[in-house]
Amino acid sequence: MSAEKSDMAAGEHVAERPGLAGTSPEVHVDAAVQIAHESQEGQYSPWTKSMFRLYGILIIAYLGGALNGYDGSLMGGLNGMKSYMNYFNKETVDQSTGIIFAMYNIGSVAAVFFTGPTNDYLGRRWGMFIGSLIVIIGTCIQAPTKTAGQFLAGRFVLGFGVSFVCVSAPTYVSEMAHPAWRGTITGVYNCTWYVGSIIASWTVYGCSYIEHDGGWRIPIWIQMVTSGIICVGVFFIPESPRWLMANDKHEQAAKILATYHGEGFMDHPIVQLQLKEMAQQIRTDASDKKWWDYSELWNTHSARRRLICVLGMAVFGQVSGNSLSSYYMTALLENAGIDDEKKVLALNAINPILCFGAALAGARMTDVVGRRPLLIYSIIFCSFCFAIITGTSKLATEDASNEAAANTTIAFIYIFGIVFSFGWTPLQSMYIAETLNTATRAKGTAVGNFASAVGSTIIQYASGPAFLNIKYYFYIVFIFWDLFEAVFIYFFFPETKDRTLEELEEVFSAPNPVKKSLEKRSAQTVLNTMNVDEKLAGV
Repeated sequence: MSAEKSDMAAGEHVAERPGLAGTSPEVHVDAAVQIAHESQEGQYSPWTKSMFRLYGILIIAYLGGALNGYDGSLMGGLNGMKSYMNYFNKETVDQSTGIIFAMYNIGSVAAVFFTGPTNDYLGRRWGMFIGSLIVIIGTCIQAPTKTAGQFLAGRFVLGFGVSFVCVSAPTYVSEMAHPAWRGTITGVYNCTWYVGSIIASWTVYGCSYIEHDGGWRIPIWIQMVTSGIICVGVFFIPESPRWLMANDKHEQAAKILATYHGEGFMDHPIVQLQLKEMAQQIRTDASDKKWWDYSELWNTHSARRRLICVLGMAVFGQVSGNSLSSYYMTALLENAGIDDEKKVLALNAINPILCFGAALAGARMTDVVGRRPLLIYSIIFCSFCFAIITGTSKLATEDASNEAAANTTIAFIYIFGIVFSFGWTPLQSMYIAETLNTATRAKGTAVGNFASAVGSTIIQYASGPAFLNIKYYFYIVFIFWDLFEAVFIYFFFPETKDRTLEELEEVFSAPNPVKKSLEKRSAQTVLNTMNVDEKLAGV
């Protein structure tokens, strides 16, 4: 899959006009000052031809989020299907349930040292292609399974493949996104998790009326649809311009930026801004050229502060209680006194629809209120939700006739999902991709996925026995943990709103990145990123 071939379409939309056109990495002071002011004052519309071209190619990458979301609700739904439980001789949610869920994440952990180098050497598109192909293989192992061992093997292969997609797709989206709308565009990626979740939930609900084994096998086979589209679709989208720049392919990168950000004009201010910032910030000899070298993730103050954000976001995004509502919704509802199969599956199917709407709204708000307020205030409210759920679950299970307590529990389970989706879902992949620079983005995202998979594995494996032994008291853990997350984010997570990916270097290099990030972006920020001397610029 050559970058040249797939980028031909991009070149067809490129035009030149008098001005600043050119792809030379050399930055002239007068040009830099002009670009800085034009980019700062520019008002960019999300409804231009370039933007619609951009939306079209991003659909393929967005499907990566849907692919991951499908499995999340698939296993949660299968866990409530009697045909599935009977086939594997399971009577209730227990430790073995946790192993089945966790095997997916174990596969993701095993892939971590392959995903970064694949993206760095072959490009973001190849990462998506390889990952989706492995998912197809995993589905072919899991769906026709005759034994629990084969089922677990399929889960492992699925997790291994999804890990490639979950590194490549969000990296691609963040690097292709228009700077003025990066929060919204990149935030939508993780929102598509719910697209897959909705499809899986309603597929499982519909198939629950099939009494034979096909009832639980059909939803597994359908997992091949999304991965198949990605496999074919990557041949029709351009490579990331930042990956091209890092591999000394400046002309191709410029054409892609002009096509998808600059209305076809190479001298468009936003195109020139990104080209010149990338030329200054991206090194062709960086660690992304050495598959074994992860040292750039921690060898400087800036890198260490970025790594704190990556690991924090990756772990918090899995252990805040949100995994319970996707994988253990059945157990949550049982704790509320609801055990009718059809009602459980219907409630499980409604939840992702509500969460999807909230996530889309949250994605838009990332560019309005910023990343930090969304993360902090939403997780505090999530802690409050768990406090309510703990009390009402206790009342509902102790008195089966207490419908008010049961209904309140269900309501707050949904409210928790809506609030978490609004504040966290758009940011889980986006914030990690934003905080990393081009040289470390693939490897850093892979490390983030590793931390995420470890956190998810622990919470999924532990949740089964916890629900079995202490039931609703398990929620108390999340009341205090979520409050801890809010404090940690306040002190360690910088704001990334209103800056290009390259301009964030100034933030993370500061002695106090959080304080620096809260300062307003100015033309001087752009000049600093281009390494233009303030006195020469006269700004």
